[in-house]
Amino acid sequence: MIKKIILIKLGGSLITDKQKPFTPKISIIDDLSRQIKEALEIDQNLQLVIGNGGGSFPHYPALKYQMNQGIKRDEQKLGFCLVQDAASRLNRIVVDSLLRHNLKAVSLSPSSMIITRKGKIKRIFSYPLFSILNLGLIPVTYGDIVFDEENKSFILSTERILNFLALFLKKKGFKVNKVIHSGVTQGVLDEKGRTVKKITLKNFSQIKKNLYRTLGFDVTGGMLHKVEESLRLTKHKIKSFIINGTVKKDLLKNALLGEKVEGTWIV
Repeated sequence: MIKKIILIKLGGSLITDKQKPFTPKISIIDDLSRQIKEALEIDQNLQLVIGNGGGSFPHYPALKYQMNQGIKRDEQKLGFCLVQDAASRLNRIVVDSLLRHNLKAVSLSPSSMIITRKGKIKRIFSYPLFSILNLGLIPVTYGDIVFDEENKSFILSTERILNFLALFLKKKGFKVNKVIHSGVTQGVLDEKGRTVKKITLKNFSQIKKNLYRTLGFDVTGGMLHKVEESLRLTKHKIKSFIINGTVKKDLLKNALLGEKVEGTWIV
């Protein structure tokens, strides 16, 4: 039986304090790991690809060295290294939590397998990803700085990586079910703080001006970027769901199991 693949993004604002550099929220990370573990125990026909945002880890050195411009000055070469190191450190914290919950998680480094050109993914060394999935393990990737053929470097968001992988896996014959974004708001909020139930290509222009404004360090675009990337997936019949990961009501677990959860669908 072909397992259904759900891709999960654990938002940087959710798993770190984005206004305090290099500050993980361990209790939230552990609670998310517990929910994932319990969901997989209930639905054994479920296969996951997890991506964690960078939060206050890579965003801080990325801003300091202006790495969103690519490598134009010699000191930015050190900036590249510091961003890559910070992103991988947070990923190790996430993977460590998953392992402590007896989940077969394997870190997947974007900077070691993805090449971009002018910010667009051009090449991926996919054998490790396929090997991890075929063994029934859980690949855990993350927003990272990667090598770019034009600008020498590019900061690749978790959303863009997960969306690329969703389409890539679907083209390779995998059954991609949906992408779940677990963040700090109850989905996308309107101007009165109410959850927008559904976003489509038709109603996006009206909703766009009211999108949640990112707080703290963020060089990848916040909620607007998340919604825009998710809308691109809808053209390929892949839906996305944005939920709140800060309230301990097993929202991620229930979303993984297909139960009714408050949030924003992008379809």
